[in-house]
Amino acid sequence: MSVQADDARAKVIHCETLDDKQKAKMLMLINTEPDTTLPVFTGVPDSLLGHTLSIFLEGMTADPDLTARIAYLEQQRQLDDGLARKLYDNVFRYSESKISKSTNRKLKGRLKAAYGKTVQGKLVCMLTSEALPSKTVIAAHLYKSSWAVFVELALGFSDIDDVRNGLLLWKPIEHAFDTAQMCFTYDTHSNSFVARVLNSALLTEKLSSYGQRVMGASWAAPSSARAMTLTFADIDKEALSFPLGCEVRPYRRVLCYQARLAQREAAKQGWIQIDFDDFWSEDEPYVAKVQHWLSKQTANAYDE
Repeated sequence: MSVQADDARAKVIHCETLDDKQKAKMLMLINTEPDTTLPVFTGVPDSLLGHTLSIFLEGMTADPDLTARIAYLEQQRQLDDGLARKLYDNVFRYSESKISKSTNRKLKGRLKAAYGKTVQGKLVCMLTSEALPSKTVIAAHLYKSSWAVFVELALGFSDIDDVRNGLLLWKPIEHAFDTAQMCFTYDTHSNSFVARVLNSALLTEKLSSYGQRVMGASWAAPSSARAMTLTFADIDKEALSFPLGCEVRPYRRVLCYQARLAQREAAKQGWIQIDFDDFWSEDEPYVAKVQHWLSKQTANAYDE
């Protein structure tokens, strides 16, 4: 027996025996032909939709043509998963190719207004608390500027230069963050964002030496004796500092996003593994979607 698509939708939506995931999948099938009479298949095999669906909706019977359509949709889903995985591996990856090549004046101006502290014309790094030559203190995008087209879909804000999507970091720290060699986690006890160095090979390296190597001729050495001797081990487990009275903080979900990707890169490279609790703070629907997708990709990565 066939039912109109609208009737089918109504029966799915109001069926108390279906959970939200089951309803979503049935509605997806119904919506493939919204303007036609659609036979609705009631016994979707586990192999096609991935989990048990015991669906017996009144007035709906199995249809061989729809069985073939479901198989086609499952093939498309598998293709989409493969494309998503390639996107995840090659696009949403904190790597050398994603490092900003030029100074972002707009973001830096906003960060200086919110967090900036200067000492004798030098800008203070938010992790080391050292006053450093301004050109070596970088306006670091937490979610990369090269991904700006995806930012609203992925993380729910529209302006890639949002002040909460940035930090003022000394160049060696910004570079290590951008290449997933370090990340920031959230400590609920101290209400602070804590730096974690993941690449063990960096721990003994001086920040000034690293900065000179990555900036080349643009590098300006710090005048502070402490800054000259700081190593990555010295900043590991140190907390970001914010001006007294400043209530602006970076988006937790963005730092958590980068930390997850950095953790995955660490596993791939054989670096230090750390455990941390998710610290997504904003309770919007897209958060659950991104969390679920990231968890799925991380769990399934490299298992071939």
